[in-house]
Formats: sequence, C-alpha cells, structure tokens
Amino acid sequence: MEIDLRGIDSEADVYHVRKAVELVLHGPDLYDPNDKKYRGRKPNFEVVMGKGPAGRIHNGTAVLRVPTDVGLQLIRWCRDSNKNNIVVHGRALRVFNAHRKVPLDVKDTLEKALYIDSEQDKRRTQIEEQARLVRLRIAQMQFGVWYRPSDSVASQGRRTFSVEFEREFLRSSAAYISVVYEHKLIHIDIGQWETEGVDYSILVKFSSIRKLGLGYDEFGQSFIIFDLFNPPNFEQESYNNRAPEGIKRKGKYKTRDRISALDDAHAVIAPYAHHLRVILANPEDLLEFEKICHLVQCEPRPIRVPRVDAIPMQFFSQSNLYHVQRWIKTMDWKVAFQIEAYLRCGLLNTHDLLFTLQTPIEQVINDYGAGASKLLRLFSEALKRRKVDESPSDCLARVRSEHLTVKPLQLAQDHISCHHVIVTPSRMLLEGPYATQSDRVICHYQKHDSTLAERFIRVEFRDEDHLAYRWDGDVDGTWFLQQRVGGILRRGFELGGRTFEFLAYSTSALREHSVWFVSPFRDPEEGYVTAEKIRSSLGDFSKLSRTPSKYAARIAQAFIVTDRSVKIRLGEWEEQPELGPHTDGVGTISPELARRIWEEKCRTTHNLRDSRVQPSAYQFRFLGYRGVMVVDHRLEGIKMRLRETQRKFPVHNVEEADFEITRSFDYPNLVHLNRPAVMVLDNRGVKIQAFLDLQEMEKISIHFSSDSLEVFSKQLIKYSLGGKFHLAFILEQLSKLGLDFKDNVDKKAIRSAFFERLVRYAMNHSLREVKYKARIPVPNSYQLVGVADEGRAYINEGAKEDDVFTLKEGFIYVCVQESAHDSPIYLKGTCLISRGPVIHPGNVQRVYAVGEPPQEKLCFFRGLKNVVVLPAVGDRSLAPCLAGGDLDGDTYDIYYMNPGLLPTIQAKPAKYPPGEVWTLEEGRGDATVEDICDFIVEYINSDVMACTHHGLMVDRHIVIADQSKDGVFDERCMKLAQMCNQAIDYAKNGQPLDIHNELPKPLIKFKPDWHKAEVTGARELDYYESDRALGHLFRNISLHDLNEPIEGFPTASPGPIAPLEDTISCALAPLVQNTLNAPPESHRAENSQMEELHAHFVSEMRYICVTHTLVDAPDVRLSEEEVVLGTILTNCTQPRWRSDRSHRMKLHAEGLVHDIRSRVVPNEGTWTDEQLRAGLPSAWAGWGWAQHHRDKEFIESFSLIMLGIVLDCLEGLDGLPKA
Repeated sequence: MEIDLRGIDSEADVYHVRKAVELVLHGPDLYDPNDKKYRGRKPNFEVVMGKGPAGRIHNGTAVLRVPTDVGLQLIRWCRDSNKNNIVVHGRALRVFNAHRKVPLDVKDTLEKALYIDSEQDKRRTQIEEQARLVRLRIAQMQFGVWYRPSDSVASQGRRTFSVEFEREFLRSSAAYISVVYEHKLIHIDIGQWETEGVDYSILVKFSSIRKLGLGYDEFGQSFIIFDLFNPPNFEQESYNNRAPEGIKRKGKYKTRDRISALDDAHAVIAPYAHHLRVILANPEDLLEFEKICHLVQCEPRPIRVPRVDAIPMQFFSQSNLYHVQRWIKTMDWKVAFQIEAYLRCGLLNTHDLLFTLQTPIEQVINDYGAGASKLLRLFSEALKRRKVDESPSDCLARVRSEHLTVKPLQLAQDHISCHHVIVTPSRMLLEGPYATQSDRVICHYQKHDSTLAERFIRVEFRDEDHLAYRWDGDVDGTWFLQQRVGGILRRGFELGGRTFEFLAYSTSALREHSVWFVSPFRDPEEGYVTAEKIRSSLGDFSKLSRTPSKYAARIAQAFIVTDRSVKIRLGEWEEQPELGPHTDGVGTISPELARRIWEEKCRTTHNLRDSRVQPSAYQFRFLGYRGVMVVDHRLEGIKMRLRETQRKFPVHNVEEADFEITRSFDYPNLVHLNRPAVMVLDNRGVKIQAFLDLQEMEKISIHFSSDSLEVFSKQLIKYSLGGKFHLAFILEQLSKLGLDFKDNVDKKAIRSAFFERLVRYAMNHSLREVKYKARIPVPNSYQLVGVADEGRAYINEGAKEDDVFTLKEGFIYVCVQESAHDSPIYLKGTCLISRGPVIHPGNVQRVYAVGEPPQEKLCFFRGLKNVVVLPAVGDRSLAPCLAGGDLDGDTYDIYYMNPGLLPTIQAKPAKYPPGEVWTLEEGRGDATVEDICDFIVEYINSDVMACTHHGLMVDRHIVIADQSKDGVFDERCMKLAQMCNQAIDYAKNGQPLDIHNELPKPLIKFKPDWHKAEVTGARELDYYESDRALGHLFRNISLHDLNEPIEGFPTASPGPIAPLEDTISCALAPLVQNTLNAPPESHRAENSQMEELHAHFVSEMRYICVTHTLVDAPDVRLSEEEVVLGTILTNCTQPRWRSDRSHRMKLHAEGLVHDIRSRVVPNEGTWTDEQLRAGLPSAWAGWGWAQHHRDKEFIESFSLIMLGIVLDCLEGLDGLPKA
C-alpha cells in the first residue's frame, strides 16, 4: 500500500526520511523478529520524494510504499498515541493512508525482498552518481605494444610504447573517458550522434588491468596508460538502434553490438597490439580521473609514472606481417605454429623475428631437425620469464645451451600431443602442444600414421580474458558471434601455411565452447581425408537429417574420450524390450562379459590396483549405442542385451566392434553438498545448525591434515588431489614404513619443507571449496550411477511374480563396497535421493532403501555393488523426477544416516515434458555442416546467459532465493528451475531459451555476502549479510595466508644430513637391499642419465607452469606444489575456467609423469617381475641422485616421481611390509 507523508523539512533528503521510517518500522513497537511470515526479516519499504519546484529537492511530501499489513500496522501505531511519530530533522511527519495501489513489481519486491540498510544504500548511490558525473574529454587514443629499444635505455629497465594505431578527437569526432562503478570498468565513448550516427565503446575491465599509469609527456599533455593482461571489449551502437543487416535483436532492451575492432585499420593490429594510451584534452583532468578511480576502488589503483616514450614503430603493419607469413610458410608446420605463437601471444614483434631472430631460428631448425619445434616451444616459455636485461636472441642462445638435445614425451595409450587455439573477439592465441586425451577418430588415423595426430587441433571460443563469453544486458552478441565464431566455423582458417576446417565436437567440449578442427591430409590406407569424409564414416545419420542438433550430438559420440576394451562379435549382442519408461538408457551384460571387460581394463590401465572392486555397471559406447550396461547374473557366456533407447544411430555391415568404456563404476563416490543443494534443503526446513555441524566436521578434518601422513592421504583422496603424481599411495606406504610428519612413539618425522607446502596448499584448496562452493562432504552418503530393477523382465519372460523380489515405488536398493578388502554395506532405512543441479525444491525426494534382498527369492540386483537400483514400476520413473534424469550414466546422491538433513517441508517433483527438437523448415534440404555451425553459434549465444552448472541461471536462482522470503518457492526461482532444465537439454534438442527476455531479474541490486568472488578487495557496499544457511556457512570459514607456514610442522632436521641419510632413504634402503639381494648403491654410470632425465623433466615442468595459468601474463606461473597437487590457487571469478585449466594442467602433468616413469621402467601397466627387478635399481639411483642435488629446480617433484617408482617396484615384488 501507499502512505502519504507530509511536512518534510526542506533540508531533508530521501535518506533522512528513510532513516526516520526505518527507526519506526524496525523498532520494538512494530518489528517482531519471530514473525514467521517474514522469516524474522525486517519489513521492507520504499520512499519516493515529491517532485519539488526549481531549486528544491522535494515539495515537502513523500510517498511511503510498504506491504499492506505493515502499512496498516504503522497507521494504527501513529493513531494510538501522540508520541508515536516519524520524526525528520526534529519535525513529526503527518501520515495518511493514500488508498492507492502499489505497482505490481514494486509490491512483489517489498513483500519478498530483504531490506538494505539506508546508510549502505546511500553511500553506494552517492558513489555511483559521482562516478557518472566525471566524463573527461580525450584528445588522442593509441593502441600499441611495449618493447625495449636495443640501446642503453634497455639496460635501465625502461620500456617504450610502440604506437600501432591512433585516432585524434579534437578536430573531428569526440571521445570521453569515464569510470563505471556498477560494472567495475573504465569506459571510453567514441563518436558524435549528430554527424556520425554510430557510437563506439571501449570497455576496460578492472580485472584486465595489470598496471594503470598516470603522467605528463614532454609537451605537458596528461596521459593515462594501460598495461593490460588482455584486450578491452569493443561495442557499437547505431543511430535509432538499427541492428546490423540480417540480424533480429534478441531482446527489446538490446541496443549495442559487440565488435572485434573499431575499423578496418584497427582490425589489422588488434590481434597483436592491445595496450592502450589515452591523452586527455585538459591536462588538469588527470587529477579528477585519479580521484574517481580511488573513489570507486579501482583495482589496481592508478600510480604516477615518469615520462613514457611513445613512438610509431609499425611492428604490425600489413607489410611486416606479410613478410613473417611468407617466411614461416617455408617451415615445417609444427615450427611455424611456434613462430605464430610468439606474435599472437605478445612475446615477440615482427622486428624481433625478421631482423634479430630469423637467422638464429633457422639455425635451430637446421641443428635440431625434428626436435626444433620442441626447442622453440621451450623458447616461448623462456621468453615469458626472461629477465629485463636479456634480449630475445640471448634468451634463445640460453635455451639452446640448456637443451643440447630435446626429446618428445612418451605419452600414455590414447593420449596425443595436441595443439590448441583460443579464439577471442580480437585475437587467436596459440598454446601447446601438450598431452590431451585422444578419441576413437584420432586413434583410428594414428594407427595408420602416428604423425597424422598433429592434423587435429582443439579450438576454443572465449572472451578476451579467456573466460566464457559474458556481456551486459543491453548488449546483443548475435551479430558478433555470427561474424566471429560463425565465420571461423564455416570458412575455417589458415595457420602456419595449413588450412583447417571444422570437424565436430564432443558434448562435454561443447559446454566449454570447444571444438575439433582438422587440416585435410592424405592417409596411407584411405587416401585424401577431409572433415566431411570423417563425419560420413562414423555411421548412418540419415534419420537425423532434419534435426541438426541431434545430428551433431550423434557425431559427438565418436569424440567422447573412452577406454577401448574387448571386442564383441556379431551374435553376442541383441536388443531387448523396454520396461516402460523405467529403462531409458540402461541395458544388461553377462557376468562373463563383465569379467573380461574388467580384466582388459586392468591390463591396459596402470593405476588400477588389486584392491579395486569389479564394477557391476559401465557407461559405454558401442557402434551407435551408448548408455549404461549392468550385470544380469541370469545371462550366460558372452552376452550383451541392448535397448532401443540406447541406439542413437545405426552402423551397418559390422562383424565386430570395440566395447568402449566411458566410465567404470568400481567404487562409490562421496556425496558433497553444494550451494544449490544447501539452498533447497534450507528452504525445505533443514536447520542451519545441521549444515554448520557438517561444515565444522570438515573444517576439523582439513586442519587435521597436518597431523599425520595417513590423515593427509585420506584428505588428498577426498579432494582428488595429487593423483597424477601418485601422492596418496606414496604417503600411505611411507606411513606403513613407520614415518610421519612428526616424531612420536613409533613414528619418525620425515622433516620435509616440501611436504609442509603440499599440506598447506591442499588445505587452502579444500577450504576454498568449502567456503566458495559450500562443497561439504556428507558422511555415510554416496553418489552412485542409477540402473533399473530388471526383475519385471524376469516376470515378463515367465518367472512367477511371487518368486521375484522387486522394488516398489519409493524404494531403492544400494550396496556399496569401497575396496576388495572391505565388506559390502547394504543401506536400509529412510534416505534422501537427489540429482544435481538441485534447483527445483522437488529435486530432493525421500525413499526407502530395502537392504540385503531375501535369499529365498529370485532377485535381479542381488550382488550388484556401487550402483543405485531404481524401481521399474509406476506411471512415472523415479529418475526423471530428479532434475529430469535418466539411466544412461546419470549419477544420484544418496543421503543416508543423516536425520538432520531430512526436510520437514514436502515438495512434489517437477514434471519435465520433453522439449521440442529443432527441425529444419519444410522445403529445406538435409542438415549440413553449415547447420551444425549455426547451431554452435546459437548455443554459445544462449549459453552466455544459460550456463547450467556454474553459470548465470543457477547463480541467479540461488541469489533470488536468498533475497526472497519465499526462497526457492518464489515464482522466479520456479521459472528458473524450468528454464535450467530446458538449458540442459539444449545441446540435444537445439531449441534455445528466450533468455534475453524471460530470465527473471534479482529483487534488489545488492548481492548476498556469500556471493563475493575470490578476488581480493571486494567492495563491501555491494553486498548484504545473508541470513540463509549459505551466508552462515560462508562466514564460518576463514582462509589463511597461503604463504604462512603451518605452525608446529617440523620441516628441518636438528643438524645437517648427508644425502641418503634422511628418514625416507633410511627406511627404504634395507627394503631395496633385501629385494635385490644387493646393496642399494647409486651407480656412477647412471648419474649422467639422471641428470639428462631431470633436465628433460624441468623443461616440461616450466612449460606446464607458464601455460596453464588463469591469467595471461609473463610474470604469472604455477608453483611446483600446485602442479603436484593438480590445483590452481589463483583467485578466479569463473569456476568453470579454473576447472578447465586445472583439468588440462593435470592431463599435461600426467603425460609428463608417465614419460619419466616409462624412461625408468618401460612398459608401465604391464610390468613383469623381471622388469620391476631391473627397474628398481634405476629408480633408486634416481632417488639417490635427487638427494645429492637438492638445490636443483623442480627437484622435489622429480624425486617424488622416483620415490613413487621405488615404492611401486617394491610393492610389485612383495618388498613392502604388509599393513
């Protein structure tokens, strides 16, 4: 309702009135903290001041908007006593019921949204308004690059700015610079509506600024110079909001278009020169700019700099670029790729290449032959970390002296050394090659010729900061994506003299906006191979010719990373009937076939130990089928029974084919809470203390990591850390040898500073997961793949119904076994079952676990382990009730023996009707690769807003749920839950969401405190203290300084210790001697071999540390500890980007570790006793060599690999003590 307020003092503003109303409405007379309707929240309200005459801020009146029940209560309170007044500047206001309705959107916000303190709102609004008032005229703008002249200035460390593009704005056009508080960026506005009809914007995000310098040149002109991590964003707006030709606006408020460059001249240099220099029209404006940057808390803060020389060198003129291209086209492609990378990644300019390095690089090609590209890749890493006074030619000479020979990595099976291209709006960045998992297509051609793998490259489409595309609400990215992304997909591109064309994508890669390109090649068996020929060879897609998204999704199956297993012959597989809607995606295999599959996987996978449980189910790909196969103990011999829902496309005339394993379910995963799940459970009646209790348990567990090797080992496994270096296994074995972090009765301390850092970094990683993701382990709970109860099939095939034990509706079966040494655990009793993302309140349901099935009845699921069996009865399957799941590999969270997490508020599961599939219009021909390209463009455009797991939709959902008193039951949240489900299926059905017009908006502009990004210096004015469970959990975690050592952790010995006299060596030496029946001495002949091996290891580690960072900057690199643990601890605003980079870094590190291990003991994964006995002395020699060279770079991780090999050899030869 609206209430009129009169008699307001002329000097009072809206915030004075708000404060006065706040004191009354939130005072003891009217505010009840126990009011369940408002969840104890203080009543929300809005004050609108009456419009005043000229020179006055108001007319003495205001309108107070409040929820009706609160407003009526206020009016009664005012009438009850003359002492009950709203007082502003000492004057009591007159209060009247206006009998007017509040606008519906305002009414909704007032009734549901959290109230923000008036002082906080006032301070933020004032800063925003002050920032908008500062708009400074620009005289000249320049884009360029930094370089060091080859004279005496370079030795002083001064850099010069090479002007590659410039525009003047005083005689023609106009440009202004301002700072935008809301979006944390600096905005340069270019153009005059009256004469040009187009307005251009240059947007420099605070996060893109490495250094921001202010100063005066020799002419007294004031300049602002931006040293940037990555280029700014460019946008344009046409007069009358005209969209580019052929483009229909995605939203009615979309007025601006993203562009790659300001004009054609700028487009030439934009891929190479992105640093920015601005000269202000008025020198006195520099101080004003400096003040406003400090007011809005621009990070980094601007600093005063001395004169910076700016000279037009034209490094990236069309002529110079042409000469570089002509030169590199004479080279081997892998070498040309590295030369291109130097330019495109800003490591060198054309002058460096054409006049300084051309001869030295040609000498490298001549001297190193096939290894030249590897050495030049190492040169790129060296350029990133070279010292100020080292010239590029000196740097190359140093790299040559450090690497007289180079060796390629010996990669594990089904891995390739892959080149990567990152396409941003203005640049094309090159990375690699480095180890990447292969797929069926690439493996096929590798068999014919191992060099053909280099013809396949990964191409990613990302924003300038390497994060997923994001743009503001008034920006339409349609035209830009069609031109930039669609143009590359449709037309391909040339790189290093080769042309590349779009091939396909895998489903997981599409989510990361990543695809495969291929350069056509001649295969020794199949002749000339193109992208189209590869796609045509994958199967019969004729039935999908009208649906481009499904056509592309079926092709994507061939590019899923799988483990090849046994071959299955014609006659050993067949199709079986479906059990209604309950068997969508799941089939059955015989025990004998399951045993053979597991034996083959164990034979070819070196990290599978004897303690693993043989899986009851596999996620698989076979010909045109995919889904899950579960063991059916009735089947005999080699038998696989597939289902129609698993057949995605037919493959004809095949006598036998590989059973390809996407995933083996040989152990139960732990269940972890996350932010969406916490929000839903919180809103369904789970008490906040229940979450805090679980979090406190995990905090204690994390902090106890430093207590012992055994605890730390378990923590590593829990958070999937250190796996590529076999760290948990190493710690477990050291603990069995009587070693630990600290001395005690039966343990000796290892006293290692490196291990202390590993513990410290792992603790930091774990606490970050808990704080920023609410990733909290739930004890006695498991994440398991879902399968169907096939008992009904037994009945359909003739068994008596009374003789078969089957699951009823609302019942499940779970038996878990973590290792072969553990006893199976049968879950019995009330459980919760859910599937992520938990968005809809009905995505969490109560079920009953039946325990061990009765022995006297026939039962399909008897003996099944590490799966959750769902009932196959009822009109609706349980799986789709849980976030629209099915049984083709979806996993489900089972919460067991956690009564505190059982909801007290019931919620029905949502219904997810199948979405329509994008079908080509009548009259069109069959789907072509161009249609697939168009789909990818539209997918990225929609995904800008609709990223499902860590993207805007889930984030928007939990923010609104936090702001609204209705929580996840708010109609906005329910709409988002529906939209999120549609977004998940978008990759298959091709139907985009109308995100631009239908995405619900937050109730208020302030965000909950748990939404603060990891970056330091978060502006407190932008956040409120959340009263939801997420807020309590966020505030309950404090992160320690990563560089602060753990108190009380012993890292140094009391006195100097000679090599091989440390506790680890002393514990291992007798075991090695007993196993070999000889003294474990390091042979001198092997010292040079280890030195060469270590140098090889160091060169690759350096490349890993500079390549997989989150920020593209020369002085940013990963630490040795991060690589060993497989984590990246740099602050990041997009978790998806950190996850992607961490994944690639781990694959790269895995390839390096495999390479080193294979050089010490060949044929890893199929080691015989003879090979182990021969390899143990070499591994021990490597460990000994490392102990003699503790001062060498990356020696800790190198010695860790040697230690792991020693322990592996001892274990394989039964040389380790039993537990």
